[in-house]
Amino acid sequence: MKIFVFAELSGESRSALKKRLPKEAEITFNSEISKGEIKEALKSAEILIGNPPADLLKDFPSGLKFWQLENVGFEQYKDIKFKGTVANVGDMSAIPCAETIVSGILGFYRGVHSMVRNQIEKRWVGEEISNDLQILGEKKVIILGSGAIGEHIKKILTAFGCEVQMTAKSDPDADIHSFEDLLKQLPETDLVINTLPGNLENYVSADFFEAVKEGSLYASIGRGNTTDEAALIKTLKNGKLAGAVLDVTEKEPLPKGNKLWEMENVILTQHTGAGHKDRDRDKVEKFASNIDKFLKKKKIEDEVKLSDGY
Repeated sequence: MKIFVFAELSGESRSALKKRLPKEAEITFNSEISKGEIKEALKSAEILIGNPPADLLKDFPSGLKFWQLENVGFEQYKDIKFKGTVANVGDMSAIPCAETIVSGILGFYRGVHSMVRNQIEKRWVGEEISNDLQILGEKKVIILGSGAIGEHIKKILTAFGCEVQMTAKSDPDADIHSFEDLLKQLPETDLVINTLPGNLENYVSADFFEAVKEGSLYASIGRGNTTDEAALIKTLKNGKLAGAVLDVTEKEPLPKGNKLWEMENVILTQHTGAGHKDRDRDKVEKFASNIDKFLKKKKIEDEVKLSDGY
């Protein structure tokens, strides 16, 4: 059995994964071979772990039976024809993503971003900033998307005392099911948090920003392409939005000339939402557990369809 690992793992984590995989398996790591050898490793693999560039999979490996993705989203593969079994990492990153965006939102309302600038400039403002500070627990919130990240965010915000609604086209447990109904709710909403997948390009559009409440806050931990960034910047500049907390942007790394860098009412967490020091440990556990289930013909966790794109 040949297993090809195209995933970002430390040397220690690669060793840990090897110990968890079948002893008879021939395991190849992309980080341990040359670029010229990667195509051959893909062609001969029966099990693939990770997210290789989509262009390397044009002639899909005919012998591949199981593909364990390294991330939640996989819109870059939606046009790939693969008849085998595919799984993503499910809600593995949901908790850190939820904590990242909520910490940014809380920091914005409590003025932490302004205080960091004051600290750098050695400028004491004290209570002068009080009128700019807000309380998170009093906010009416809409979360775009009702997946694992959205659910964790809702749990945290509910504990703070927020009134939370969630959107989803087909989830019966969601509160809002259409863009038209969302637009009707926005004028009464203090905070909108985007957790949407990449197949909903520019869902947060100019019409969306036109409908938002004066002085509201926009936050995004979904895919960068789901927000019309030009419309967002326009709404931030004209003052209708109080600010934005963005873990993701349309282009990453964010170009140096992008206006978001300079805006004092914007917090950029630079797509670190899923990151934490034990992420490799969690990846190894997910990879090894699902491969073991696949080989034993048990139900794998987080099976997905590539054509769905998310």
